[in-house]
Amino acid sequence: MMRKMPLIKIKNGEKHYLKMTVGQKYQHYILMTTFIILVLTGFPLKFHYYPWAGSTIDFLGGLVVTRTLHRIAGVIMCALFFYHWYYLFRNTYQYYIGPARKTGTFSWKELGLFIYYSPMCPRKKDWDDIVDFVKFAFFFTDERPKHERFHWREKFDYWAVFWGIPVLGITGIFLWFPVFAASFLPGWAVNISYIAHSDEAMLAVSVIFIWHMYNAHVNYDKFPMSPLFITGYLPEDLMKHEYYVEWARINKVVDKDPALMVDLDAEKANEAISSEEKLQIIRDQIAFLKDGEGEK
Repeated sequence: MMRKMPLIKIKNGEKHYLKMTVGQKYQHYILMTTFIILVLTGFPLKFHYYPWAGSTIDFLGGLVVTRTLHRIAGVIMCALFFYHWYYLFRNTYQYYIGPARKTGTFSWKELGLFIYYSPMCPRKKDWDDIVDFVKFAFFFTDERPKHERFHWREKFDYWAVFWGIPVLGITGIFLWFPVFAASFLPGWAVNISYIAHSDEAMLAVSVIFIWHMYNAHVNYDKFPMSPLFITGYLPEDLMKHEYYVEWARINKVVDKDPALMVDLDAEKANEAISSEEKLQIIRDQIAFLKDGEGEK
């Protein structure tokens, strides 16, 4: 959980600020892996009439294996979707509902505010940031928008997944079990499912490989790659530049509780000193034994 992780790490003389917890990184890894597998297996099936599609299917082990891999990745992605809902409800209970019930201060209004001010919930500031970004992009102002922990572009990515996975999952089930789907739906529903599944996949690929990849990695601020999805932390210059409000907030929290900042350089230096001391003890023991043998 975030409160058990250092908000700031000092490494090689530079501060790094927490932006993604370990659990969030693992969820991203699963989503990223299953998405890549779905693209590699889904597009050859969609464009089976092109020569490259047949070669790709053969490389993956044949049509049966390609379909099986596609379905397994789809099931895992949908399972992650449901887990993420559990993750959201668990955090809401842990950080507001549970403590509020224990103190007898629970109110629906405060719960609504807790959700509204959660990191990924769209709110008025995101719209203000979009307006400020347009002003900055067209040189109406020299001041960049000051973003919070997640800015509006990241929230667009996040909620696009919330829209896309149910569409892909439901239509994928109908295409996987067309007879079952036709038992309670008109036959044309299966045809529409194929179109919706295919077009939504094209939209998802376009958003991820153009919009998301540019904002997360190819952008000149982060090129050639952001370390965020690997470490969960961002260096101070990038954090201050891209997420100024969150940078300032973390600094205030750490000022009040210095234990939330870890100096890895100091720890490494202490470990080096400790290792040198241990080595010196061993050398002293060897010298002592040598002196003892000389006396004999």
